[in-house]
Amino acid sequence: MFRDLAVLVLIAPVAFAQTPPPVKATAPPADKGPDTKHLSENLRALLLANLPDPLVQTNHHWGEQKEVAIGLKWERKGVIRFRPEVMRDVKNDGHWERVTVDAVDPAKTLKLTVSDVRTPEAGKTLFDAVVHTDVKLKYEQQQWAMGKRVYAGETRAKCSTGVTMTVEVTSRTEPTPGSLLPTLVLRVRVTQAKLSYWDLECEHTLGMDGPAAKALGKAVHEFLKKVKPDLEKDLLAKANAAVVKAADTKEVKVELGKLLGGKK
Repeated sequence: MFRDLAVLVLIAPVAFAQTPPPVKATAPPADKGPDTKHLSENLRALLLANLPDPLVQTNHHWGEQKEVAIGLKWERKGVIRFRPEVMRDVKNDGHWERVTVDAVDPAKTLKLTVSDVRTPEAGKTLFDAVVHTDVKLKYEQQQWAMGKRVYAGETRAKCSTGVTMTVEVTSRTEPTPGSLLPTLVLRVRVTQAKLSYWDLECEHTLGMDGPAAKALGKAVHEFLKKVKPDLEKDLLAKANAAVVKAADTKEVKVELGKLLGGKK
């Protein structure tokens, strides 16, 4: 991944510096900004190659266990005396919850566009990236009591999602011991993110499928929005913060001497 990232950043200026098509001298071209088509294609390929499976999985008390009493054992003490000893074991217990988010055929549905490339200062480039893809969600819950499962159910839904990000690419050079060429230090990170979704559709819930599940899922969704208007806002804010944190990469160092195949 780091090699692809380094190559991507190194070829980005080439994409930005493409020559515009010739125009008539009487109609000088307007400044439309850099051509970001190649950068978008490279970023999309890089994203597809490193897309996690599943995209996200959160566990709340999933797999939780508790030590419980399972019986008594009587130990002989003396000739006619016995002492009871409680026998214990670890059993599944509690309310288990798990949410899994998967991309739906990302090779076909994932779209990435880059726009508004700017250089606020030397060594720093900013651009906006928008990622769209279809996802499926699965919410599972199980209720356990002393090793016995008293309830199990899941809700499945699908929707389209989009993330609008501000991406920062910084670079600097450091001396390379024993080489005339320096080391290029790169860092690509997301500084801002805004997550949104639409066309949410429930496919299965509470043992129901088809139109009934869709109707119930829509009703629950609308009810939550009315009862607590800030619920979605809070969840999206947390998701945005998670995107920014997850995309804050470590520094990548590229020794230009080795990259060009020479020692000097």
